[in-house]
Amino acid sequence: MPWGRRSSRLLLGLGGLAVLGMLMTWIALGRNPQARRRLVPAWDRGTSAPRPEDRVERPAQTQDFQVQRDIQNYTIQSVCRREGMPRSPYDLEPWEQKTLFRHIIVNDKYKFLYCYIPKVACSNWKKVIKVLDGKIEHVEKRVKMDHRKDLVFLSDLPPDEVQSRLKSYYKFMFVRDPTQRLLSAYRDKFANKANADFPHKYGKDIIRKYREDPPENTTGTDVTFSEFVHYLSDTDPRYMNEHWQPFTTLCQPCSIQYDYIGTQENLEADANHVLRAVDAPPDIRFPQRQPWYKPTDKNILRQYLSEVPPQFLKDLIPKYSMDFIMFAYPIPDTN
Repeated sequence: MPWGRRSSRLLLGLGGLAVLGMLMTWIALGRNPQARRRLVPAWDRGTSAPRPEDRVERPAQTQDFQVQRDIQNYTIQSVCRREGMPRSPYDLEPWEQKTLFRHIIVNDKYKFLYCYIPKVACSNWKKVIKVLDGKIEHVEKRVKMDHRKDLVFLSDLPPDEVQSRLKSYYKFMFVRDPTQRLLSAYRDKFANKANADFPHKYGKDIIRKYREDPPENTTGTDVTFSEFVHYLSDTDPRYMNEHWQPFTTLCQPCSIQYDYIGTQENLEADANHVLRAVDAPPDIRFPQRQPWYKPTDKNILRQYLSEVPPQFLKDLIPKYSMDFIMFAYPIPDTN
C-alpha cells in the first residue's frame, strides 16, 4: 500500500486530535526527564537499540533538542507499529522499493548504508563518503559534486547482496523540517538565477498552469513560492522530483531498521556521531557550514509562507503528513 493511502489510514486510525494530544503530552513532559524515561527506553532512534557506548560519542544536545528527539523516537515507534505499515523493503510497492534502493548509498569499506534525502546535507554526505573511499582528498575541498560518480547504490547490486547488506550494515538517514526543506528546494532550484534546468523542466509548466494570463514565451525563471506550493499540492508524491518528494517516500523509515536518524537541526553533532559509529578515521569530520551559506531559517520561512494562500497550504499538508507526524515537525499555520 503506497504511503499516501497509508498516511490517510494512519490519520484515521490515530485521529488528528489524538496525534496532537500525544505531541502536547510529550512537550509537557519535556522538562521532566524522569517522566520521559518511564515512557521511552534509551534508544538512539525509534526502532533500534543504541550503539555500544565505547564505540560512539553522544551528540551534543540541549534539553529542548532532547525533547524533540524523544518525541521523534516515540512517534516513529507508534507509526511503524500500526497495521498495514511495511516491515521490510519487500513489503513495499515495486515503485516504492525502486525509489528506496536508488537512494541508499553503499559503503563496503566501512560497512554502512546511507539513505540520502536531497536538501538535507546530502551533498556534504556524498563528499564525506568519497573522502572515506579515497576519491577526494579532504572534506573541505571545494569540488563540483557529481551525485552519481564514484558512488555505489543499493539498486546497483544483485538481490542477494542487497539482503546481506541490509542485515549487517550500519544504516542511517537525516531529516529536517519538511516545510523548510521545500522552501530550500524552491530557493535553490527556482529563485537561484544560476540554475536553468529546473525552470526549464518545471517552471514553464507551473507558470502556464497556475498564473493568470501567463506570458506566451515564459522562461520559467520567475516561479513564485506560492505557485510552487500550488503545484506540489496538485502532484502525486510518486511522480515528484526527489528534491521535494516526501522523505518518508524516499527512505521508508518503517521498512528499514535504521540504526540512527540524524537531523538538520543538529547536523554537525549528529553527523560526527555517525562517523564515529562507523569507525571512520578520527581526522575525518563533517564539513563545517561555509560563511557564505545562507540557511533557510524560521524567519525566512515565515516570510515566504505569509505569501501563500492558506488553502494552498491546507492542500499541501496531506502530501507530507507522514513526514510531519513521524518526525514531530510543526505543521504550518493555515489560518
